Amino acid sequence: MSTELIAKTNEILEKVELPDRHSFFQLQKFVIGKEVTGHAQLWQIVRELQSRKETVDCYGKDLKDAEDNLELFDLRIERMDREIHTLAKIETEEPVEIDLDIKEREINIRKLQREKQALVQSAQKVNKKLKYILEEMDFLTRAYDAVVAQLGDIKPLDDEQAQKEMWNEKLLEEFNLRIILQKPLDPELVKTILCLDDDSSVKQHLTEALEARQKNMIAQGKAQQKKLQQPKVKPQARVKV
Repeated sequence: MSTELIAKTNEILEKVELPDRHSFFQLQKFVIGKEVTGHAQLWQIVRELQSRKETVDCYGKDLKDAEDNLELFDLRIERMDREIHTLAKIETEEPVEIDLDIKEREINIRKLQREKQALVQSAQKVNKKLKYILEEMDFLTRAYDAVVAQLGDIKPLDDEQAQKEMWNEKLLEEFNLRIILQKPLDPELVKTILCLDDDSSVKQHLTEALEARQKNMIAQGKAQQKKLQQPKVKPQARVKV
């Protein structure tokens, strides 16, 4: 293992800390901002907070378990250390056997100390993750307050008006994108839009588009039929000179 490489790596890692979480820009634009209405944003923020709260509770349990396990490591190390002292005082005709017992316990103590250090490092990683999760929660709670300040208190998920507004805007966005990009309307999208109330703007736009397409198809059909009904003109025979 290259000691220079490890030293250089440690130098970089000490200078730069990349949080193991979403960036605040990512949360604002792609987690909250992608929602099309204010209440949809509030509902999404609550979902994100619920998920992170569960993670915080899980990390809290892991840290408490780590504390207890560290104490158990100390007890096991102390017990073996006492056994070594006891064995060292025993006078016997076979000192080699005693020496082997002592050496075995010393090796086990070293192994326990390495396991204890690994557990300490694992707990440190959990503490870092907990720090980053709390940073995200702080950002989300402030975003929640900002939306509430503009919109008012959050409505229940089953509030009919809030749901109508959200689905109208969500489907209207999809509808407009397909029209602008000249993509065919997906049948499932059409069926979903037609399930909305008649006063939904996206349903009205879709109905107008379907009627216009139907009229165009009828006009094309009539033109084709008219063309087929026209008598065919026979080509005149050439006169031989």
